[in-house]
Amino acid sequence: MADRSSSTSSATAASQPTTSSPWPVLVAVGLAASEVGIVVDLFPVAVVGLVVFAASVTGIVAESNRFGNPRSFAYGFGLLFVLGGTALYAVGTGLVTLAPLEGLVGLASRGSAIAVAGLVTILGAATSQYR
Repeated sequence: MADRSSSTSSATAASQPTTSSPWPVLVAVGLAASEVGIVVDLFPVAVVGLVVFAASVTGIVAESNRFGNPRSFAYGFGLLFVLGGTALYAVGTGLVTLAPLEGLVGLASRGSAIAVAGLVTILGAATSQYR
């Protein structure tokens, strides 16, 4: 087969380095760690996994230029985690009763891990503004 590529196209291809984003791997690692931490009830693993997950999804969004300010996206993730974790904590401690969740145990500790991960995500997004 004959090579029909022009020398100019190969020159431009050589001048543009191929790069890959680290974010998809971090999304997978963060999601897996958070699942293990929440299911096995390992507080630090759940918190770190959720923070890595939120930061890496925010990194993907920032890299793709979908939002003008990806920090607001991180704030949204953090707020979602705080609200969800607080709701699980309230059900786990008996402040709120939901019939389908009555037989589940450990919701309070898992909810507090999710809420703490949300607070860490919000604090991380706020402090990244001043770097």
